Amino acid sequence: KDGSFKEIGSMTGIAFDSYGKARGAMGIDSARFREDNALGIGIANFANEMTALYVGGSSNLIFTDEAVPAGIGPASRLALKFGLFFFDYDLDGWQDMLTTNGHLEEEIHQIQESQEYQQSAHLFWNSGPDHGCRFLKVTSEQSGSDLFKPIVGRGSAFADIDGDGDLDVIMSQVNAAPILLRNENTLDHKWVRLRLMGKSSNRSAIGAWVHARVSGQQIWRQVMPTRSYLSQSELTVTLGLGQAESLESLEIIWPGGNHQEIENLSLNQVHFIEEKP
Repeated sequence: KDGSFKEIGSMTGIAFDSYGKARGAMGIDSARFREDNALGIGIANFANEMTALYVGGSSNLIFTDEAVPAGIGPASRLALKFGLFFFDYDLDGWQDMLTTNGHLEEEIHQIQESQEYQQSAHLFWNSGPDHGCRFLKVTSEQSGSDLFKPIVGRGSAFADIDGDGDLDVIMSQVNAAPILLRNENTLDHKWVRLRLMGKSSNRSAIGAWVHARVSGQQIWRQVMPTRSYLSQSELTVTLGLGQAESLESLEIIWPGGNHQEIENLSLNQVHFIEEKP
């Protein structure tokens, strides 16, 4: 381990699609979005190419594209995707996925009738383990029309802009001002937000993992601002707890390898946690 990098995309299965073809990749993010702790890598791809969802085992680096069985593949094929990130938009503890979309060619509709220069964003709700399909595409009737207004989208990021615990979204667009979308869900789900500060690790705790257990469910979140496409999301970690009234356990795995147990956290609050030496 000398600080250098080695290309292992082909060896691990994420370099190509299931037919062995390269795709026009744009934004990227990763998350542990299932109950088995498997790591998922979402990649926003070009028009007429599905968004990729490469899923690896919890103990190896071999990935398989599960976009089709997970419900993301066919629903994402048509759009030209740029920004992509996982986030828990309804605070139920499961990581959802959002992509910001828009074509490169202003007159693309004259060449391909199925394509438009301005395109709607895609939001996929993580339905958890008890449904036949993991991700369900959210409609404007469910989340409002502003999110799905066609734009020439590029970058995207999330943060709790208004301090109410849920995650708001900002999307950039070509030759127009960014769009700030405030999350106004009324589900009354509980939450905890953590602002980590490293001591022996880097001060911003970038790379740290938060592992929580809530009502038998495991939740993994990583401090990683570099997500999506040419974008940075907030450093604060948000844990959606659904209807749970408490955390069963919470552990922080700092970038340097230290493990730190955290107890007695009040819900619906932001907590500042400093790494213990």
